Amino acid sequence: MKRAILFVASLLPAVLLTAGCGGDAEAEVGKPLPVWSEGCLDIHAINTGRGECTFFILPDGTTLTVDAGEFSSESKRFRNVPQRPDTLTRPSHTYARYMKHFMPRKDTMDYFLLTHFHMDHMGQLEPEYATAADGGYVLSGVTALYGELPFRELVDRAWPDYDSLACQAMSTAALANYRRFVDYAAEHRGLKPGRLQLGSSSQFPLKYDAARYPDFRIANICANGCVWDGERIVDCYDGAPRKENGASCGILVQYGDFDYFTAGDAGSNTRVEYPCARSIGGSIEAMKAHHHLSPHTMEPETMEILQPDVVVTQSFYVRDIQPDREIIRRLSESGATRLYFTNIDRSLTEVDPELYGRCAAIGGHIVIRVAPGGKEYSVYQLDDTDASYRVLRIDGPFTCKPIKNNTENE
Repeated sequence: MKRAILFVASLLPAVLLTAGCGGDAEAEVGKPLPVWSEGCLDIHAINTGRGECTFFILPDGTTLTVDAGEFSSESKRFRNVPQRPDTLTRPSHTYARYMKHFMPRKDTMDYFLLTHFHMDHMGQLEPEYATAADGGYVLSGVTALYGELPFRELVDRAWPDYDSLACQAMSTAALANYRRFVDYAAEHRGLKPGRLQLGSSSQFPLKYDAARYPDFRIANICANGCVWDGERIVDCYDGAPRKENGASCGILVQYGDFDYFTAGDAGSNTRVEYPCARSIGGSIEAMKAHHHLSPHTMEPETMEILQPDVVVTQSFYVRDIQPDREIIRRLSESGATRLYFTNIDRSLTEVDPELYGRCAAIGGHIVIRVAPGGKEYSVYQLDDTDASYRVLRIDGPFTCKPIKNNTENE
């Protein structure tokens, strides 16, 4: 049984209509996914093969993006998967184009949440990337997305105390570039920056018709190696040094009986994974995989609590430990969790076709669409090779598990 934080069978059908989502249009394999409609909650894992980016359309049309990674160079240790939709289109442009296609208000994003300061979430300083004509910052990831699709509010784990909250293994040049952007946009463009407020369920309120959706909230679960345990903030490192992944921001999105958890590169190797699960306190419908499903993430004790029906993994290296094959094997053996991946290279699937054959999807944009009221949801795999957003697979609708209400604690 789940407890609410801080407040009171997979098939492949050809056509599906999820309880009022998509207006009068039905989602159909082979055709573009219908756009969002009032009352639905959309969660889009946008695939470029060059970083993480998840785009939310909330029930009243409020928009939120979590991370906007971007890099172009090959890893020094690992081969990259093919860039989507092609090698000529910048990831930041792909993100902006995708969001503008689906979002109800095309000119401005309401919220942007940066989970932590790594290139695959924030943007890398590549030599070929241009510098903003004003502001003096390189256009990459978050900063480049803002240039194409401005956002009104930006939340990260540290503002404005970036120096005092610095962690090990952080790119100081990339962080300095990001800080130049935040300072300039706040002073000259009206951007409202802020730090994630642990223990709050009111930092990301619905902007346009909140009264109509009293059962929607976003609860702030973790940041800077600390976790909200339902009553207080707990430092999981107890003053010990922490690396950047362990400082990731994590939020729980709740709509009716539907729950979705996302926490950047948090994982069991960062000391916050299990405390986050204990804070959430029970089974959820869906989550983004911690740290691209790297080793020592999604550990059994964590999954025993969360028991997600759906796990979405955004990955971009050709290596069999990110996503980790043994974790895929463990999660898929029970058959209770459906696994969706934005990228699994063919060289890996050919080695172990039986394992990857258990997965619901191994390439493309992944969309979770929750029906009005948060009682059921469906999952879509979209073609990522062009901007048609053609549906490749439809799973659901699935019934959400009821939650157990708890006293709100701001």
